[in-house]
Formats: sequence, structure tokens, C-alpha cells
Amino acid sequence: MDKLFRFKLHATIIAIILIVTLAWTLRWRAVTMLPVDYDEDDYLRAAQQYAGLVRSNDWAGFLQKNYRPEHPALAKILFGLSILPAPETAILPDRPTTAEPNQYLPRQQLIDARTSGAILGTLTVALLALVNPLAGLLLAIHAFTIKYVDQIMLEALPSLTSLAMVLAYLQSKKRPDQIRWLLLSAIFLGLTAASKYLYCVAGIAILFDWYLHSRERGTERSFYKAALIWGVIAILVFFFTNPYLWPDPIGRLKESILFHANYTSNASEVQKANFPFWQPFYWLTSTPGLWHPGVFVFNLDPIISLAAIFGLAGMWKKERVYVLWLGLGLFFLLLWPTKWPQYILILTAPLSLAAAHGVTTLIIAPGQNWLKEQGRKTRNIEESTHNNVRQALPWLVPGLLAFAVLTLFPLIFQFGVSLTDFNSISIKDGFNGGIWREVWGGLTGQIAAAATKFPFRARLVSYIGPGSYQIMLNNILNNGTLVFNIFWTIISVALQASLGIGIAMLLWQRGIKFRRGWEMLFILPWAIPEMIGAQMWINIFAPTTGWLSLATETYGKNIPFAFLLDWEQNRATGLVVLLIAATWYGFPFIMLATSAGLKYLPVEVFDAAQLDGANAWQTFRHVTWPLVMPLVLPAILIRCIFAFNQFYLFQAFHSSYTTLARLSYNYFNTSGFSTNGQFAGSAVLNIITLLILVGFIILFNRWSKAGEDINLA
Repeated sequence: MDKLFRFKLHATIIAIILIVTLAWTLRWRAVTMLPVDYDEDDYLRAAQQYAGLVRSNDWAGFLQKNYRPEHPALAKILFGLSILPAPETAILPDRPTTAEPNQYLPRQQLIDARTSGAILGTLTVALLALVNPLAGLLLAIHAFTIKYVDQIMLEALPSLTSLAMVLAYLQSKKRPDQIRWLLLSAIFLGLTAASKYLYCVAGIAILFDWYLHSRERGTERSFYKAALIWGVIAILVFFFTNPYLWPDPIGRLKESILFHANYTSNASEVQKANFPFWQPFYWLTSTPGLWHPGVFVFNLDPIISLAAIFGLAGMWKKERVYVLWLGLGLFFLLLWPTKWPQYILILTAPLSLAAAHGVTTLIIAPGQNWLKEQGRKTRNIEESTHNNVRQALPWLVPGLLAFAVLTLFPLIFQFGVSLTDFNSISIKDGFNGGIWREVWGGLTGQIAAAATKFPFRARLVSYIGPGSYQIMLNNILNNGTLVFNIFWTIISVALQASLGIGIAMLLWQRGIKFRRGWEMLFILPWAIPEMIGAQMWINIFAPTTGWLSLATETYGKNIPFAFLLDWEQNRATGLVVLLIAATWYGFPFIMLATSAGLKYLPVEVFDAAQLDGANAWQTFRHVTWPLVMPLVLPAILIRCIFAFNQFYLFQAFHSSYTTLARLSYNYFNTSGFSTNGQFAGSAVLNIITLLILVGFIILFNRWSKAGEDINLA
């Protein structure tokens, strides 16, 4: 055992060294290759001012200098120290925040300042790798993190100090008798605040976790006192490391904080960007590799975010503070009107940890279990198995033929079309054998892939190979369609599930009159075809002729739901209208599944829960939900598939939001769009949709075990 422990220790150390080396290599590559971005000239100007103060020994100048005072000075002072070895140059001019990036910054100062960020970013990876090497690896290759810690931004230092703060706090939980870890955590909180306020969300997560931990141990009284001391120490460190505040602490801090509130509502660049509130989801599921081709070796940010979803449950059980950090940070980013992509770096450390748990849950653990299972299996095959197959084969043939003709062949044909530039102009050549000619020639190597641009307009079909998938993926990532499609699926099904389960629980209660009548009434939306239902909601929300608009003209704008007027001019309100219609249409199915499960629940378990003193929430969480879950989860899965493929609702409302299904139809449509008649593009989107849904179903079933133990209900 001693040798095995030593082997694992040495392997872990080697892995951490390799991860840190990779992190530094990728960050140095970004330092030298990334173009100058917004804000880099501002922070380099601040660095030049601080470097000048150090060279002239003007220490009093630190009390008066803080270019862009809306952000604390510590990170900018660090940049100033980093450019001291570089040749001194004239201070950059003061430019408005709306100005384009200055591409003529002093090269050596630019590299030196970026290098300091790269060093801090590498240290952050090393710190995370000590906790979980796989998480460290994922953070090392996360492209958005690489970009914004390796440019002259304020992200590198608070990314490091916020992670160090959380890790020191966790050490204090393990060693409550050693106060130094809690003290160290407070110091790192102060340093984080002195670098960038936004990253203090990790400190809020600590307070939440600390309170929950104290409640579990029955030490709530000591929590308030310790948390107060912890906060006071952090505030003292914040002021000590932010000399600009010393002459007028209250006034200058007030000016700094109020700037952000004014900036979010009045800045022209924020208004021009006009990002929707769910824009952080887009940044988390895209990659800056689309902006800077060739700079980032890995562009796996969307995969990391996807894996993180499946790691949240495991991470909550192991250390919930990371989930709180991730959840609170995301909640803040959704509420905060400014949606710049660098803000997601407050999440990338816990996101990488969640992704590491997700990879372990989805791949590593099942792989290990499979290998163990394979070792137990015998290689003997019973003769009866072959006999059973031979006897069943005649009965399977008709179904297999129908499956091949109705499902398999259309799918293969669509995949073949997706490898070409087939469009409405080349339709004659395509159906005269052009598709078969090009696909066969391309797959057998007889025809080279043609270089073409989307939208396709050639008169003869050409084989373009997998390049069409790259074109479509770039398209749906750049315009946010894929991100919105995923976001729409999650939020709409969450609302449908909440309403469906809630109504089923209400109708299940004793003493409800006309239960059957209520059930019939609630089922009606599901019985109406989706297109008809969408038209019904259009009749309500139509801008000038809809019922809501006519009602406000008659009764004034104080009636309920009047705030939904002019929804077509406001993206947030337009999304609310779509969600209302989708929830109305989808909740009955989940209500039926829940009601079916509730009818067969044994009364004895509820009597036992009541005797144990369980309240209504505890009874639902520990008794009702586990018993109905095997029936409800498959229903939720079905609604997810329908929501992901939602088409009629968006088409009827002529919404600015677009799903993959609607985009595929618009590409296929031969009139009315600039990209009309793009049959190949539509086929690619259909294949991508199929792959996403198949992957989602596999992951959902593995994560939720939907369909197992259904006999419980």
C-alpha cells in the first residue's frame, strides 16, 4: 500500500507539472499572438502612470492617481510594476471608452504587462490542479480564460485571489481550530475587492456556505461573530491595498460604485451592443477562437460548460461552496445589464471543477465500471441465445424493413446531401444523379472537396465534405442560435415541469371538487395542434389587433398583463410572451405523467412520514418526488425534445428569436429569405440537431436514470 500511495503521489505531481507547463505554453502563445483589444490601452496608460511614480519615487502620487477610477487600483499597480524593465515611453493619450482599440501600443510594455497576467493565470491553474488535476487541465485549456488573463485586463489577479480565498476557507472548515486559514481567506477577499469588485461574488458564496455549515453543526451564534470579524479584516485589507481611497475613502468609493450603475444604463457601447439578458450563456457556450483563428489550440469551452451541467450534483455533495459560487455568479451576470464576455471569468474556476466532476460521472466512472464488468463476464455463449434469435428473426424482418425505408434511408440521404452544396439552383442536377455522383466520388477519394461559400449558388452539385458542418456550426454559434436553443429548452421545460407538477399535486389533494373537470380543462391545451395554439396566442398578443391591445384601448394600461404590450420591440418582453405560450402548451403532458404516478402511491409511506414529523416540503422531497420521478422524468425528457425542436410558435410570432428547427426550415424554404433554397445547409442543421438530441438523451438517461425502477410508481 505504501508503494501504491507513493506511485499515485508521484503520478499526481507529474500530472500537475505537465498541466502547469501546458497552461503557461498556451498563455504565452496568446500573449504574443492576440491583437490589442478594448480597454488594453486604458489599463496600459494606468500602468504607465504608476511606473512613472515608482521611477520618480513619488509615493504620494499613489494617493491621487487611479486612471479609470471605477475599478480599484491594485491590478493596475501590478501592471505598472511589470512594465518597469521596459523602455519608458510617452504616456498614452486619454481616449473615450467608445474608441476602437489602439493597435499601436508600445510593444515591449504590452508584452511585459500581458506576461504578468499570464503568470497569474498559470498560478491559478496550478492552484486548481492541486485540488483536482482534471479541473486544472480544463481551466488550462479554457479559451476565454486564456484570452482575458493574457491581455491587459483586470481579470488575472482577482481570478487568482478569489480561488485562493475559497480554498483557504475550505481549509478552515477542515481545521476549525487553526484560525490562520480563515484569516488568510479574509485577506484574499480584501485583495480580490481591491482588484475588481465583481469577483467578490465568491465571498458571498462563502458566507452562504458558512451559514449552512454552522446551521448543520448548531453553531449559528458563533457564525455571526466570526463572519463579522472576517468581513472587517477583508475591508481593512481592501483599503490598505487601495491607496487611492485613503484621502477620501467614502467619497471616492461612492464615486467608483455609482459609476457602474450609471454606465450600465447610459453608456452608448452598452446600448449599442443590446445583449439579451441570457448573453452570459452564449459566452459560456462559445469560444473566442471564432474571433481569433489560429491563436487558441483548444476551443472546447462549449464542451466544458456542457460537462459542468452533469457535474453539479456530484460537486454539491462533495463541496457545495463551488456550486454556490457558480450559481450566484451566473445569477448576478444574468441580472447585471453589462454583458461583456470577460465577466464570465468569475465563473471559470468553479465551472472547470464542475466539468471535471461531469467528465468523471459521464466517462471515467462508467468506463471503470465497464472494465470491471467485462472482467467478470464469461466468454461462453449459450446455444439457446442463437436459437432464440433465429426464432425471432422472421417476426423482426417486417419492422426492420419499415425502419430502413422510413427512417434509415432518409437519414442516410440527408447525410449525403449535407456533404454537398445542393441548393435550389442545382436541384435539376441533384435529382438527376448529381448528389449520388458527388457523394460517392468524394467519399471514395475520386473527387476533391470543392471550396465554396455559404449561401451556395452553384448550378451543378459539388462535394464539399465535412466543411459544410464547420460553416453551419460557425453560423449558429456566431448568431447565438444554438445557445438560445439550449437556453429555450431549459427555461421553457423548467416552467412546464413546475406548473405541471404543481397542478397535479394540487388536484391530488383531498377535498378537491370537480377534480375530473379540472383535469379535462387543463388537458385541453395539449389536445390542440401547436400551430393552432400559436395562432390563438397571436390573437391575444398581436400588436394592434390583439385582444390585449384592444383591451388596453378600452380599459387603459392599468389592466393585468398590459406590460406585455409592444413585446415585439423588446427582446426580454418578447421572450416572456413566447414562454407563456410554450408553458400553456406543454405543461399538461407533465401534469398527466405526474397525476398517473400520484394515483398509485402507497398511503402507508405518507402516514409514516407524518408520524416522523415531516412537513409538507420534506414529505414531497423525500417521499413523493422519489416515487413519482420514474414516470415524470421520461415526460420531461419528451418535452425537452419537443422544446428543442420548437418551430410553429416562433414562426407564427415572427419572432427575432430562432431555433435550429426554424432556421433549418428557412434555409430549406425556396422563397422569402436571402439564404433560400439551401437544401444542404438545412440537411446539416438537421444532422446537427439529431446528434445533439441523441447525445442529450444518452446523457440525461445516464444522469437521471430515467425509466429505471418505474415499477415503484
